[in-house]
Amino acid sequence: MEQTTQRTPEGSLKNVFLRAASTIPGEDHRGEVVAEALGFLQRGFDSHYAATVGSAADHDILVGDDAYAWAVETISCLNEPRFVAVASRMIRDGAGRISSGDGVSLESWTPHLADLLRIISGESAERSRARICEAARKVRDENE
Repeated sequence: MEQTTQRTPEGSLKNVFLRAASTIPGEDHRGEVVAEALGFLQRGFDSHYAATVGSAADHDILVGDDAYAWAVETISCLNEPRFVAVASRMIRDGAGRISSGDGVSLESWTPHLADLLRIISGESAERSRARICEAARKVRDENE
């Protein structure tokens, strides 16, 4: 039997971000676009890194690459380089954690999610982080 390992957050980054963005008064469509891109990003990580321990199959790598491309294309529709910069840091930091043998938890990506939310809300980093943490808690509670 092949052993698999979960190296990405079990919860949906898309759902957490949608929940957090929905709490911003007057939020426009950007929260939905960013959430969609996060869904693709997570799918890319799942395909690349949650595969069989030892190595990912070529198919998994291609699926992951395709998902990353969709994430970048989706977020680039906003024509805001700050979103792309944060997403790039998420990919780099997540890949670094995984290559060192660790997994990527929702908590490890919380600062990046908060940065994305801060761009949309114009609020402080602390307030955006609090919104992400509260949304993550609610999504976890719903899934239990």
